[in-house]
Amino acid sequence: MVNDPSIPKEGSVSTEQEPTIKSLDIDEENPSKENGNEVDIRTKGFVVVVAIAAALGGLIFGYDIGGAGATFVMDGFRLYFGWDCPEGDDTCVPATESQIDTDQGLVNGLFGAGAAIGAIVAPKLFDSYGRKVTMYTASWTFVIGATLQAAAVNMTMLQVPRLLSGAGIGALSMCSPVYIGELAPVHHRGQLATLWQMAIVTGIVLVSILNLWLKNWSDGWRISYGGNVVFALILIGMLTIMPESPRYLVGKEKYDEARKALQKVRFEDQMDEEMKELELEAKAEVERGVSTWAEIFDNDNRMRYRILLGIGLQSIQQLSGINAIMFYAPRILENFFGSSGGIVGALILNVINFFATFITIATVESFGRAKLLFSGGILMCFSLLMTAIFASLEETKTIGFLIVVFCGLYVVGFAYSWGPVVWVYCCEIYPLRSRGKATGLTTLSNWTWTTIVGAVFPYAATASLTGCFAFFAGIVFVSIFVVYFYLPETANRTILEIDEDFKNHKPEFPRKKWN
Repeated sequence: MVNDPSIPKEGSVSTEQEPTIKSLDIDEENPSKENGNEVDIRTKGFVVVVAIAAALGGLIFGYDIGGAGATFVMDGFRLYFGWDCPEGDDTCVPATESQIDTDQGLVNGLFGAGAAIGAIVAPKLFDSYGRKVTMYTASWTFVIGATLQAAAVNMTMLQVPRLLSGAGIGALSMCSPVYIGELAPVHHRGQLATLWQMAIVTGIVLVSILNLWLKNWSDGWRISYGGNVVFALILIGMLTIMPESPRYLVGKEKYDEARKALQKVRFEDQMDEEMKELELEAKAEVERGVSTWAEIFDNDNRMRYRILLGIGLQSIQQLSGINAIMFYAPRILENFFGSSGGIVGALILNVINFFATFITIATVESFGRAKLLFSGGILMCFSLLMTAIFASLEETKTIGFLIVVFCGLYVVGFAYSWGPVVWVYCCEIYPLRSRGKATGLTTLSNWTWTTIVGAVFPYAATASLTGCFAFFAGIVFVSIFVVYFYLPETANRTILEIDEDFKNHKPEFPRKKWN
């Protein structure tokens, strides 16, 4: 029998006196008005703490992007693995450029392959055992893989565990943004879900600063590969106090547990209404169970359209070239400024990435998802075209400076739009009974292209860096039209309202409905 959420539960704990958090422009005394109706936008401080903890998976991933890529220009790393020879050693034969490209491609590509595996395996845990079990399992998988990399004694021992650490990150990237979105109040869902991307860029900046010191230590590369174990262990510890997703619990008809979980992240006077909404959202799962893979692709509730849109957005995010640029920035810039200059140039791009992400936090609810993706795509396309032009010219410091400038503009465009907003959007658009498999599939597409780009880029950049940037620009050009015509807005909407918007959305020019 379904419990009536309007009846107070025996032994429930009042949380009315718990302070709210105001850093997200929240006024708990004056609810906002929407369409003439008052909307309660109060937000408990603990839900922000939980969102930050869940986003630690993003920090772990960002640390890997900035850490692993920088090791390729560290003298200690290159000497240890035989890419270069010690000064004065006439008997040493350094690795060929082709072998170095292969090693770099495998270090990056195996991580992406592992992440793709993690993203497609995770939905089974996600749907059957919950969000917390998925994050816990993923975190320990990452810890094992990263520890083995830090202890590597040869290139094979470094590369193979990348599958394990990648699997952990892939599962976290599938689960954590959805978990944050499910716990967040609807009117701050975009801001809190953006914390995933904010954590990624924070990890990149953190390790980029560390790299300035690590490059001078012969074993510094080990910290670049294994230092983020600390953050994985913190996440594991935080999971002991984090609630399970109330949406998951309601979908499993565990109403008493759902109410207890909701008490941690909502005020007492908000709970009855939200429990009713959760039961309504979960009605299909309660009656029909979790969607099969076949149902994910049928046209009921426009699921096929949503799946193809999610896959398209995640694919474009990676085919826009962001990880190729951020991961291989030290190598690209080394040609203009030397190894130390390459690391400093990468740090500059990473700092730009970090601060530009705050634009999303400030605007994602008021501007909406579609406007940010559209405007960001235009800026990214222009910047990539300019970078392609300058990359075709003679390698001088002036040209290198201009490449840094336009790469910086590209990073700004990505950081406030396609970086965070794609993750936000893909965790919003799927009904509860389809959410695990759907987000797993869209995340799989992200990591599949991450793997391919990461493995191919060293060879492609050696052949034609200009061609790489031109290819990325072409992909982003297409994305501008995808957003303009095919993307319904999701900001400040419940899943039932999103269902209705997808049902009624039709491509039109000029576009009339942005919010």
